[in-house]
Amino acid sequence: MTAFRWIEALSADAALALATLALRLLTPSGSLAALLIGTATWGLLGWRGWAVLLAFFLLGTAATRFQYAAKHRLGVAQTDSGRRRWRHAWANAGAGVLCAALAAASAARGSEAWREAWTWAFVACFAAALSDTLSSEFGQLAGKAPRLITTWEPVAVGVDGGITLAGTLMGLLGAALLSLLGRFLGLTPVRATLPILLAGLSGNLLDSWLGATLQRAGRMTNDSVNFANTCGGAALGLLGYWGMRWMPGALAALGLVRLRGWFS
Repeated sequence: MTAFRWIEALSADAALALATLALRLLTPSGSLAALLIGTATWGLLGWRGWAVLLAFFLLGTAATRFQYAAKHRLGVAQTDSGRRRWRHAWANAGAGVLCAALAAASAARGSEAWREAWTWAFVACFAAALSDTLSSEFGQLAGKAPRLITTWEPVAVGVDGGITLAGTLMGLLGAALLSLLGRFLGLTPVRATLPILLAGLSGNLLDSWLGATLQRAGRMTNDSVNFANTCGGAALGLLGYWGMRWMPGALAALGLVRLRGWFS
């Protein structure tokens, strides 16, 4: 990391924060949080990491604004005309900033393996966040009664833990988009694509399960559930890295040498 990178980060994010205020995409506290989160991400992981964060923000915001009036009539629309506050920003991106910091710290120590592992976790964190956002925002408009993920009983639209087929498919799309973006930016390798996609979708399903259990019981808030979703995605992304790293040796031990190329 260099001082110039941090200057780039602050400049880019100051402009973005001002744009979110001018376009009323975030509340003032949300814009300040975006400035801090974006600057830290660029400073720690470079512009590629920031691009992943930006993609999550733009796609998530577009999904929130999509057919906002219809969601408002259903009583499930995001408050403040879809503008998110500081706590929403940190709930969705706080785990990603921590992964970026751990990746940078690993690089400073000369541990390439852990740097890459935490980078996988970073992308998986935002794959989970976007997967959850798209599932929620589009699933509410599916036109069919959601089913509670724990018991599969029909529930009203907007009930915590309710899922639909359309919402789940949109969540899969969100995880896939972020996984592929990490790959094409050169932030993660080809072998990371499927593990990060699965980590993102799994984090989304964890979000629904927590919503149906702890959130409905009043033991977790929506923001804490979102934070758990991103932490779950990051943890599974980290696990995916080490699994793919150890798989060639395991396959060789089993005599399946021809399959080793899939994991390298």
